[in-house]
Amino acid sequence: MTTCLLFDEMPVIRKVAERLLERMGYTTTVFESIGAFNAHLGEHGAPDLVILSATGGGVGVPEAVRSVRFRSPHTVIVVSLVDRNIGTLMRLRRAGANGILMKPFDADGFKGTLEVHLSAAKLTAA
Repeated sequence: MTTCLLFDEMPVIRKVAERLLERMGYTTTVFESIGAFNAHLGEHGAPDLVILSATGGGVGVPEAVRSVRFRSPHTVIVVSLVDRNIGTLMRLRRAGANGILMKPFDADGFKGTLEVHLSAAKLTAA
């Protein structure tokens, strides 16, 4: 089964995203802190998909992206943002993120965004 690690500081986002990912066929592990995410990553390695909140805790997200990318060049990393801050976007892309997911999202937007990045990653790997 396809695996996903999801970090978001907002409980409602974690709950909704986990349900949507389940419908898409993902086994998802959710985290409410970037520290817990990093600890799990260190113990279990990188999954197929990672979704990280760029606003979670204010620090550590670019480092988490780099850590995932170092462990697994093929893991798809999507970072969720509340606003389109070009500086944040560039830092996350340079760190290795595949793309962004804008919050708040609806089911169609969530699925569509992930499908774009997952398809692009498959084409790049081929």
